Amino acid sequence: MGSHWKRILRVLLVVSALVLTGCEQAVYNNLSEQDANDVLLTLLKGGIEAQKRPGEKGYSVVVDNSKMAAAIGLLNSNGLPAQRYSNLGEIFARNGLISSPTEERVRFIYGVEQEISKTLSQIDGILVARVHIVLPANDPLATQAKPSSASVFLKHRADMNMQVVIPDVKDLVVRSIEGLTADKVAITLFPSRATLTAPDQVPITRFFGALVASSSVTTLWVLIGIPWAIVIVLVLLLLNAVHIRELLKGLIRALRSQPSDISAATDDVDLVSGGGQGQRKARL
Repeated sequence: MGSHWKRILRVLLVVSALVLTGCEQAVYNNLSEQDANDVLLTLLKGGIEAQKRPGEKGYSVVVDNSKMAAAIGLLNSNGLPAQRYSNLGEIFARNGLISSPTEERVRFIYGVEQEISKTLSQIDGILVARVHIVLPANDPLATQAKPSSASVFLKHRADMNMQVVIPDVKDLVVRSIEGLTADKVAITLFPSRATLTAPDQVPITRFFGALVASSSVTTLWVLIGIPWAIVIVLVLLLLNAVHIRELLKGLIRALRSQPSDISAATDDVDLVSGGGQGQRKARL
């Protein structure tokens, strides 16, 4: 009997967990804690209720299903989660294989691009930074060397003027690549379509240790309370199943006895009316 009740309680707990999580969906999974915090803060500032939850391989950020499209659009417009850049140490890690000079050159160029892109992404207002470098393989017998060139793609917040940083960006790229001159560096700016709302427009509070919008606290309590109320009602019904069954049987018996009572009452009325008619005939 004890194992039977344990199985019932286990099923009820699973049902309540499904009710709690059925209307939510993870925007991103397996994030680092820093990336998860950035995503959560961006969503809350953008007016989208979200929660950060730990997982086996990192953190996930969940939102309501109805807010999924808005959350993804807001995160994409703000360049989140942040792109991960490789470094030269990772690119040239020893793997036990002998690389050709051409492969080593390609890996070196890619490593430099990643390093410069990572540096540019740290500038305030920059959401995404990509650098493409062209280092031509010059012929030692040629009379004129082919110049190097670079193109820089910068996606930035629309509410910030990034034209003022172009000279600094160009100087940083020129000094990072040997043989590159400023006239061979092309920088292209692309403003993001959406910007964040003011932080004070969405009050933030903690709910069981998680950062959530203050306006969502009542909703969260309701979502937590409803499944447990259902569980309590079901447990009470199971504990009082015998009494409920007896009550139902009594109600069914009462309903079944009503037609016989009505027919008996009809017979009595007929007898009374018949007796009255006999008395009238006797008088006549």
